[in-house]
Amino acid sequence: MADDERVTRQQYRQQRRQPVEDDEPTQPSEPETSSSSRQAYAAENNRALEEVKTKRLARELNWVIAGLILGIIIVFLILFLTP
Repeated sequence: MADDERVTRQQYRQQRRQPVEDDEPTQPSEPETSSSSRQAYAAENNRALEEVKTKRLARELNWVIAGLILGIIIVFLILFLTP
């Protein structure tokens, strides 16, 4: 590849996004609609899954914190109440 043929990543992505001109007519917006619908569905699923995971992690962390506090209390009771 010669130096004058090199393009940046951004230029390459822009070239890939541009529609390829063919002799065949393309369907106007049917693939875009289904593609955007799929992307919206996937995004919604990802958000829902992320919320579920966040809530589960928060619950687990609350239990861990409660266990640590209980452990600290037990240690202090053993240290200060034993002769």
